[in-house]
Amino acid sequence: MKQSGWLILAFLTATASAVHIIESLIMSMLPVPFIRVGLSNIVVLYLVMERQIAPAFVVAFAKSVLGGIATFSLLSPMLPLSLGGGLFAVSMMSLGLVIRPRFSIFGISVLGALAHNAAQLILVRLLLIHNDSLFVLTPILILFALLSGLVTAYICVYLKERIPGLKATI
Repeated sequence: MKQSGWLILAFLTATASAVHIIESLIMSMLPVPFIRVGLSNIVVLYLVMERQIAPAFVVAFAKSVLGGIATFSLLSPMLPLSLGGGLFAVSMMSLGLVIRPRFSIFGISVLGALAHNAAQLILVRLLLIHNDSLFVLTPILILFALLSGLVTAYICVYLKERIPGLKATI
């Protein structure tokens, strides 16, 4: 990787991490702390849509770890939930592009949000709450995945149109 590629990756990682941290701090003050819009996934979505899959995995991993450090939740169950959801979302978005190369950014984003929520729900069941009644949250999580996936895609499209020359060449 050229030096400019490393700089772009560092910038995108820092951007996603900062948004992840700010969103975590804001959302932790709400009465439903497990719901997040996932705005830091705009960077990951952008990389996936640019077919930069390895950098998307790096950013998803790094933002979870750096967010855990910054919010003092590195050793809590939040880290495996964040990592599991984020890495599974990148995997599913990438697979979605392979299976349906003409899938829109909105479809890929919703697929990623659904995968993220599904992975986290399964991890919560395996690691924290050993009771199937947890799955009563599934319809709510699907609704939030649809909404957050659409919002994330819209913002990504908006930023791509507004920032001239935005092209990930990593």
